[in-house]
Amino acid sequence: MNYQQRQQSKKRPAKARWPIVVGVAAALLLGGGIWAMTHHHKAVETGTPVNNTTASPNTKGEPAAGIPAPQEGGDKSGGSTGATSPAPGSTATLTAPQGNFVSNHHPNLGGTPAPNSEQSVCNTTPGAICEIIFTKDGVTKSLQPQTADSGGAAYWSWKLQDVGLTAGSWHVSAQSTLGSQNKTADDAITLEVAP
Repeated sequence: MNYQQRQQSKKRPAKARWPIVVGVAAALLLGGGIWAMTHHHKAVETGTPVNNTTASPNTKGEPAAGIPAPQEGGDKSGGSTGATSPAPGSTATLTAPQGNFVSNHHPNLGGTPAPNSEQSVCNTTPGAICEIIFTKDGVTKSLQPQTADSGGAAYWSWKLQDVGLTAGSWHVSAQSTLGSQNKTADDAITLEVAP
């Protein structure tokens, strides 16, 4: 084999590698582009931001930083104090309250066998004031009113004793208010409080 033949044989493998390198680079670019398009499409489809690291499990997409911290000496039911109505002249239409008004419909005052603590959720129009109301034999008790967050939800964590509920059957309802609008919804199940 002469010098020229050896040089050509050395060049062939390099030329043969060129299509492979281009192919791998193209595949990486194409794969990255497809991933970016599907990831963006999924975020748009679900309505969640791509960087959904600040969302709270207690809100419908409101950033955790937007949740007011409970104030010391304030609401013992876990809600925020100082709920205020939205600005006068609000044009939003009030949505009737809905949600899990009480987490357990068969609690015990003593805490056993069922716990005496509850969680309540009221979903309505963002900015509306929501209140959970309990009635039994002409007696009315309620959780402190809260303003619904930007996702339209208000949350409470409370104990039966904090609200003054006694043993017996309590009718549960929620009332939401937005400006001059007022809507009420009843819980389909009564709250059966055991001693």
